[in-house]
Amino acid sequence: MARLQVNGVDMAYSVAGNGPPLVLLHAGIADRTMWEDVMPMLAGRFRVIACDLRGFGETPLPDGPFVYAADVAAMLDELGIERAHVIGVSMGGHVALDLALARPDLVDRLVLVGAGIDGWDHEATLREAWAEEEAAFERGDLDEVAWMNVRTWLDGPGRDENTVPAALRRRVYEMQRGALDLENPAATGGWLTPSRRERLGDVAAPTLVLVGALDQRDFRRIARFLAAEIPGARFEELPGVAHLPPLERPEAFARTVLGFLDGGA
Repeated sequence: MARLQVNGVDMAYSVAGNGPPLVLLHAGIADRTMWEDVMPMLAGRFRVIACDLRGFGETPLPDGPFVYAADVAAMLDELGIERAHVIGVSMGGHVALDLALARPDLVDRLVLVGAGIDGWDHEATLREAWAEEEAAFERGDLDEVAWMNVRTWLDGPGRDENTVPAALRRRVYEMQRGALDLENPAATGGWLTPSRRERLGDVAAPTLVLVGALDQRDFRRIARFLAAEIPGARFEELPGVAHLPPLERPEAFARTVLGFLDGGA
């Protein structure tokens, strides 16, 4: 693990391999360690950088306004990287998309995995799950908040807690639980404006949109929407996984993204 001073925050990151730069942006219920099983498979062809975004893993969330994508851009600048492939999962997909829109010069190829989009009218079941999560957070039951997120995102809507390996569920729980301890209401912003949904046609990077076949139905629909709206984007649904494919099927995930990053259509 290494650290960089980026826009006033001490950002933790890991790096492996040599070759063209490849940035990995973690999900909002994880941190950079979600990539540990995938990085060795990518590092044979790329210089792979996985960072902890503000408020996750070993990167703090100090007071004041910030933009995740601006932190990633500053990280690339500090590392002397002029252009990189970028893979983002879930919240990391939001960050990757913001980066591609704000700094197209920095993004070579773009991979969005289980990414959401602003302004989406989510189904009642998902809104109810978020309301229950918020209620648990308000009463201070952070352990339950973390397990709720495991059930919603790792298990997904069609599997129970006995289907996904217990060790993997615990791993995601611990990443999310750590992020909950770093929550800071005095840190504001995070995202670019205006709406990224209105600017999808401006994405210039060749883009692969991935989604797990067992993910929440809204996110499977969003993935198809993103692929339809981003010029020339390719869509692929990954079998047997929900919202976090790099954690559930790292080898299959690595094969898929390598084919794309190596110049596949």
